Amino acid sequence: MTADLRRHSRSHLGRYLCATLLPIILFSISLSFAFYDQVRLSRLTRREISGVAAINRLYQSLTDLQKIRGLTQMKLWGAAGVEKDLARSRQRFLDRLHDRDWRRMVRTFGLESEARILESNAVHLFRVDPATTPFIDLFGEYSGLISDTLRLMQLIADRSQLILDPGLDTYYLIDILVKQIPYLAEAIGRLRGMGSGFLAKGSLDNEEAEKLQSFHSVIAARIETIRDEQVILAKVAPNLTRELELLPPQLDGIIATLCRQCRIMEGRQAGSRMAPRDFFLLATQAIEQLSPPYREGIFLLDSRLRQRRNRHLWQGTFIFFGSAVAILLMLYFNRSFYIRNLRLQEQLSELSITDQLTGLHNRRHLLAVFPRQLRHALRHGEHLFLGFLDVDHFKRYNDIYGHPEGDRVLQQIASTMNSTLRRAEDYCFRIGGEEFCILFSEQDMERARELVERLRRALEKQRIPHEGNIPWGIVTISQGLVQVPDDPDCKLEPLMSRADQALYRAKEKGRNRYETG
Repeated sequence: MTADLRRHSRSHLGRYLCATLLPIILFSISLSFAFYDQVRLSRLTRREISGVAAINRLYQSLTDLQKIRGLTQMKLWGAAGVEKDLARSRQRFLDRLHDRDWRRMVRTFGLESEARILESNAVHLFRVDPATTPFIDLFGEYSGLISDTLRLMQLIADRSQLILDPGLDTYYLIDILVKQIPYLAEAIGRLRGMGSGFLAKGSLDNEEAEKLQSFHSVIAARIETIRDEQVILAKVAPNLTRELELLPPQLDGIIATLCRQCRIMEGRQAGSRMAPRDFFLLATQAIEQLSPPYREGIFLLDSRLRQRRNRHLWQGTFIFFGSAVAILLMLYFNRSFYIRNLRLQEQLSELSITDQLTGLHNRRHLLAVFPRQLRHALRHGEHLFLGFLDVDHFKRYNDIYGHPEGDRVLQQIASTMNSTLRRAEDYCFRIGGEEFCILFSEQDMERARELVERLRRALEKQRIPHEGNIPWGIVTISQGLVQVPDDPDCKLEPLMSRADQALYRAKEKGRNRYETG
């Protein structure tokens, strides 16, 4: 008696442990994915933060290059007192590229070669004597170096996943800080160089006028883009736009004055021309107007990304400890009947959609799977086909060989169907008696015909004797094939009727063939 009690207790404990540990393991695995996802998002956000820091460093280098280009131009005009400022700007630019943090950043994003090329080109350009080089050539070289810096900013934005940022507010803020403001600053810088140069020359030809017009058109387009994105930011993050003013009010007046001078130079508006130095200084003031909102925007973006990273870390921590508490509760409340009931439900569910004799799906499953397969075919640019199969003179077969042999023939046909339609999106059904159905996707009707013909031949090659199936003397099938219309709301019942009619025509024309409907 005691031994029986112990055996019963051990059996009950085994069922309890089985019913408890299995869901705990599954639960732990699912939560580990959620925990890993939070850790992954935290790492991605940390990479974005590094990208923002690197882009901010490059923007500072960009402003240094623009200043160097401007000071070089002033030196060519004979302006006094620019030598020391020019030397300091060049050294500051090179120091940024030699900085240990900068080298660590470029290693993080795999951009060492691009950074070395940028530094090498800068060193070579800084050694060029402006007095021996035409201004246009020198201006173009510096502009090319600035373009390389802008491209490097875009590469960092790509490698740090900034361009794929999931937040609407941070996404538009990143676009403004990584693309719009730097390119706006460079457009103003090029307008500054070309405009002041043309003023110094005193005239400009048609090609130069078109180039000047394109510069202030680009500036206007960039400003309009920034305003549009700021409107979007105001909708998705009102508190952000209250803290940040991307375009200072003074900038509009400065840009308007610069554009008016451009129109005067182009001869499209009357008025007095500025002195080259005044135009240069006014454009420089416009560039400097962009620095405070850029710094503030970088600070806000960095702050938001850090908040997001901390949120992912907090959520990951919550998932970890929450899962531990949940597992303890499951250990306390779970009972063995859970798994047994679950298994019973799975068996009942499988039985409800499976034909017991052949193991194929039944008519109920056809009704359930048809809409899903139709959507799948439409999504992948394919066509869905429905086929009806019927064993030729199957009643005669049962009369001659007996019902057990007839059942074995049906099982063999089901096996042939499964071996012929082997793709995951191919379905075989037994819908009653000797009637079968197939549902599959193909590129066109010609390939669908090849498949049903292949199925017919596969069964024919098995040479199953059937004396009552004259003239062949073996088991054969007749098939009706229809193409499902490319309509997600298409109904199955009319298609089944069409397929059945096509099957009937195949029988009328001699059997052991297929017809399309």
